[in-house]
Amino acid sequence: MDRRSGDGEWLHSYVDRPLPQAAPRRPYAIYLADEDGRFCRLCFDLDSKLGDVGPDLATLLRALDEAGLTYVVAASGSAGGRHVWVTAETPLEATLVSAIAEAAKKRVPTLDKGMLNNPSTGAARPIGAPHREGGTSQLHAPLDERRAAALLTPDACSNPTDAFVRLLMVLDAIPAMHDVRVRQVRKDTTVQVLNDELGPRLPGTVKPGVDEETYQLLTRRPADDKVSEVLASVLTRLALRRWTWPMTERLLAERRHREGGLLHACTSTRRGTLRAVLPDVQARQKLARQWARCVAYAATLPLPEDTLEWTENLADVVALVEQLQAAADACPQRWATESGPADRAALDLRCLLALRAGTAVLALDCRRAALATGHGRSTMHRAQDRLTLDGWLAPRDSDGPAGTHELLPVTPVARGGTQGTPPPVGDRRTHLISTLQERLAAGQHDVFTYGRATKTHAGGLGHHAARVYQQLAEHTDRALSLTELCKRTGYRPRTVAKHLARMRNLLIATRAVMTVHHECPTCQVVPGERCRTTAGAVLRRRGTDQHTTRQTLATERSSTPYYRPRPGSLVAAAKALGCHGVTASRARRYAVETQLYHWWLQEEEWMRSPKGGVRTGIQTHPEQAALVLTTLARQPRRRYPRTADGRGDHAAAKARIERSIATA
Repeated sequence: MDRRSGDGEWLHSYVDRPLPQAAPRRPYAIYLADEDGRFCRLCFDLDSKLGDVGPDLATLLRALDEAGLTYVVAASGSAGGRHVWVTAETPLEATLVSAIAEAAKKRVPTLDKGMLNNPSTGAARPIGAPHREGGTSQLHAPLDERRAAALLTPDACSNPTDAFVRLLMVLDAIPAMHDVRVRQVRKDTTVQVLNDELGPRLPGTVKPGVDEETYQLLTRRPADDKVSEVLASVLTRLALRRWTWPMTERLLAERRHREGGLLHACTSTRRGTLRAVLPDVQARQKLARQWARCVAYAATLPLPEDTLEWTENLADVVALVEQLQAAADACPQRWATESGPADRAALDLRCLLALRAGTAVLALDCRRAALATGHGRSTMHRAQDRLTLDGWLAPRDSDGPAGTHELLPVTPVARGGTQGTPPPVGDRRTHLISTLQERLAAGQHDVFTYGRATKTHAGGLGHHAARVYQQLAEHTDRALSLTELCKRTGYRPRTVAKHLARMRNLLIATRAVMTVHHECPTCQVVPGERCRTTAGAVLRRRGTDQHTTRQTLATERSSTPYYRPRPGSLVAAAKALGCHGVTASRARRYAVETQLYHWWLQEEEWMRSPKGGVRTGIQTHPEQAALVLTTLARQPRRRYPRTADGRGDHAAAKARIERSIATA
């Protein structure tokens, strides 16, 4: 039975109650299946919101008559909806009923098959039950109430199980309409759904960002007839980006999300287009149910990355990225110069985007590259030019927008590392993407911003220190020595030691001295075991249980410092240096510049457009035969600020954009 809210509205939230002797005066429904999950009765719900019910009702009744089944037709209570009740003599298996529902959905587009596919909680309002929006379910055929009661009784309905099997065959014989054919999904593209402490989710690397279309769906209020569709679309998109339930649940904290794409989960319908706000607990429960359904649906979709993974084009891209990375690692001195960190970051970003997009030709503006690497826009522009001069990139401005470049294969050199590779598998591409993401994430942190702290600039450790930290972060499984860091970065020992000393002072890196548990070069025993002789006996000679080579190795390692990263201290170190928030302020400044540029382009387009005079009133096309009236407000042109002499006032326009961003 349905429950009421505090203001007397029906919540459309049902609770279980024993079947009373008299019919309740509130909206109620009865289960279609018994406790064993077998259907005692079927209810074909034809919803007028999905289309014209009349033709679909005739098609369904014709199929029931051909199968020899008896039925009862009733009005559902909503405008134009119909319920077709079919009672079974013996309970039906859920698989048979689900097959009937799927076959009927292809031929009857207005059928709501949800209750027929849900043997646990599938329920429908019986004849005489009131509707929450007004009205009751009324009997239509047969008009004799006693005859209808007999057809709804298992002992008198005359509907054996064989008749339902014939119904399935009859429905399969009816040609399906083209606009309601179910798209066949390959079974081998189904992804296993994980369900752990993070809730139901798809396996893979989480992509916390969302694209522009998903952001608009999430933040804009949907149309009254598209509320549930927008929620399903948003949750499916987030599931494909490998979001988890805690990440999705946090969206409820912002009002623009609750009133936008999550409106269906946070409200319930009242009368017409009015919606009642649900309490926080009920909204989270409803969103959790919808999230589980959308994750299960997303697992059956052909995922873009999984389908792209086996194409020949992506195989070439993965081989090219592996070649470029191997060639870049073979010459660390190239990236140890003054501009080296910016050049390597620009190359790594291009490689990462190529792996994601499946193409070596990419259009990347300098501001987006700057935010992704932690450098400035001018630095990224110059780094792009240097990589082009060195042969890592080739401009393709004639084939696309400005900033379009192509990654070039590196000619094999004597140092090696650029040989061809076989076609890739998914693990190799995933490993490359994960490595490049971690490397760029470590380099774009505020603590590694360039320059020293002044009155107008808060400087960090610099991007050369970031290259040293990137090596520590990529090898968290083991500690790295000073010699190995010098070999991997191309810096001198004095430079690496200087950066390590500053990072140790800020607790970004820590020193690990390895003095115990060493392997033995003589007898090849693992760390933690005593040395053995050639005969296998434990070595015990003159009070020692180690070979001389093992003692020498321990002495060398005790005098050689090893270093490990401490990622949890990056934010605290940035605050201590006074450079916390530099990347955020840079992103805000770039957003203002981008909006200012687009605003001026629109102004130039308006200035070049022909103007035959000032028009007032309703504007029509010269060849328009009829006048179409609409209630939609016309979007006015946003006037660009002007100076006294009529020129564009870019400073005033920039200030206006900054004020709008500050108040947004």
